[in-house]
Amino acid sequence: MDRLIAGDRAFAPLSLFEIPGTRARIAAEVRDLSAEEVAPPGEAEGWSRTDAMAVLSAREALAHAGVDPGAMPVDLVVGGTTAGMFETEELLAWLSHDPSAIAPLKRMLSHPLSSTADHVRAVVGPFRRVRSVCSACSSGANAVLLGAAWLRAGLSTRVLAGGADGLCRLTYTGFGALAAVDPDPCRPFDRRRAGLNLGEAAAFLLLESEDAARARGAEPIVELRGWATGAEAHHITNPEREGRTAARVMRDALRCAALSPSDLDYVNAHGTATPLNDVMESAALRACLGAEVSRIAVSSSKGQIGHTLGAAGAVEAAITALAIARGVMPPTGGLEEVDPACQLLHLKEAREAPIRAAMSNSFGFGGTDSVLVFTQPDRFPPPLGVGSAPVRRSVVVTAAATIGPLGVLASRGGAAYLEPGPPPPEGPIAFNTGAHLDLARARRLDRAGRLATAAILTAISDAGLGGAAQGAAGADDPAADVAPSRTLPGAIVGASFGSVDASTAYMRRIYDKGAKYASPADFPNLVPSSPVGHASIYLGLRGPVFAMADLGATAEAAMVTAIELITAGEGEVLAAGSVEEASPMVERCLGPICSQVVSCGVRSEGAAVLLFESAARVRERGARPMATVAWWSSWRGDGAGMLAGAPVPVPPGPPEAVAQRVQPSVPTPAAVFVGRKAERIVACLRGSPWAEVPCCTLAPRAGDHEGAGGFAAAAAVAALASGALASVLILGGAPDRGYAILLVAPGDA
Repeated sequence: MDRLIAGDRAFAPLSLFEIPGTRARIAAEVRDLSAEEVAPPGEAEGWSRTDAMAVLSAREALAHAGVDPGAMPVDLVVGGTTAGMFETEELLAWLSHDPSAIAPLKRMLSHPLSSTADHVRAVVGPFRRVRSVCSACSSGANAVLLGAAWLRAGLSTRVLAGGADGLCRLTYTGFGALAAVDPDPCRPFDRRRAGLNLGEAAAFLLLESEDAARARGAEPIVELRGWATGAEAHHITNPEREGRTAARVMRDALRCAALSPSDLDYVNAHGTATPLNDVMESAALRACLGAEVSRIAVSSSKGQIGHTLGAAGAVEAAITALAIARGVMPPTGGLEEVDPACQLLHLKEAREAPIRAAMSNSFGFGGTDSVLVFTQPDRFPPPLGVGSAPVRRSVVVTAAATIGPLGVLASRGGAAYLEPGPPPPEGPIAFNTGAHLDLARARRLDRAGRLATAAILTAISDAGLGGAAQGAAGADDPAADVAPSRTLPGAIVGASFGSVDASTAYMRRIYDKGAKYASPADFPNLVPSSPVGHASIYLGLRGPVFAMADLGATAEAAMVTAIELITAGEGEVLAAGSVEEASPMVERCLGPICSQVVSCGVRSEGAAVLLFESAARVRERGARPMATVAWWSSWRGDGAGMLAGAPVPVPPGPPEAVAQRVQPSVPTPAAVFVGRKAERIVACLRGSPWAEVPCCTLAPRAGDHEGAGGFAAAAAVAALASGALASVLILGGAPDRGYAILLVAPGDA
């Protein structure tokens, strides 16, 4: 922070790797960083630079807060985009030349996006609840937002939230292919700006409820008082020029904080130094701040430390918090002559002044905009309702959809995966894009994007929400620009390992032919949040939109996160699930080494989503839910005893009722559904009343892939809606983690 205030700049010739043919040769690189010095002895081979930065930052944050996760409950949320790409991209390119060499390689342990959170938990934890979030360049901010939602809803007491991303060849050449990189040190908001510079970083904030902080005598740095996130539904890389969505999300964050522009003194801008982003953000700030815009100081830290991608939102949140605590606003490095289209009160030098409240902006690929608002502690009265007992809203399921070996199925069709039948064929499923999507509008979508978009479209159509899922406020409707983001439909869709095969093909071209062969069309699809970003654009989803990653439990992680956000009042309708592509790299390398699942059948692919809504919203629109969320949980460890809090199964019904059920062989109206059978799932059932009810595994019919848990959830919804069952416990897990969702028939909650 001292160096930021002094105006120092971190750009230097890139030393981490060389890529012939690149236009830019500089970056804001973390020097003298070694994963070997941070990883436990003998485990460095499965660690990345991203992991090492995250661990060091997490330790600093906890030490600064005086919190020991071993002595008090702490949850963890990590945002990011690259994970161990730097450590594995050369190996991926090599394996593409010799597919026969694909095998479970320990070096690939750092590749999954969730590996960073796993390593932070392993050496810094324990942590009770752990999530990995991706919304491209707003990932770190959305990690903080999710932690704040947990606190506001009373689901957590303390959350360590942040982001981490390391430099790699894929992102360096990708942004170069987009012509978004300046070969010289960048100049945010400057008339001569020519693009961004890349950096790498990690940052974490320890968020704590006020009561918990006071009880242990902690002195807060700042209050995290307001937050909001929303999607532009505009373009996968280019922002809305007018900044309408960004302005809406800023207003939402101020509304959440119960503040007005007159209360703000400083804005830490996203400020990438790209021609389009800086103009968009300036327009959005003018629209949001109105007459106060000439008074409120603005600066961007990217002119000093570069764009740190998935870490940026967390880094800049930390900078904003420290600016308030110190009473000093850092400058915008490189800014000399302000672009007339970017006229704001820009800081070319640091300014000392009290900061009552400040706003931190983050915008990501796909138009995922997030804003955080911080204030001096106790400066303003608490927002209405804050401090009282948390109000948890009821959540229901109004639709489901699957795209798999049995085709594209809407809500009740999911029951087909419960029926006896042959295993799915190996390899890609048959999917006719033109039968479900407009080919002209879907031309930029890769396979994962098309599968995810078609699944969400099927679910929202089945729920009667229409193609745009917006009701009266469609994607191009001005009403959507003033509607609170929390009320607009969104989506949380994950993929366990991202677009591995596409990344492999991309990196092979770079290694074989050079940086000039980096494809600007392919690069945006390699970001883990690309499928859900494409879906939001195609369908006009403008509420919360981001991706999750949690190995073979990614679908369950996405669904539980959607439930938590709606419970906390951070959403009204969210499609949640996962998409998995057929992939030799996942099947023969990443799956065995990372997920450690014994085969349950033939591997396949597909997408599955559930549509979650607040019960109040469903009542208002006169709809009937298909299932009610009665209970949910997530854990780390072996899962023993984690079902102790689950409601007991519904007792058997009369014989005549059982005889009328779709599956007469089921002796009770309760069942356990799992995607892939594993010992860890059996272990968490032991000693629980749920161990006595039938357990159905979906992988033999849906395919033995990491997204099978989504098919289990969709089948559960179909069974409940048809009356075949009264309650279904959906269980999902991966090494050292698990999720549970109890769905009951409407009216049986």
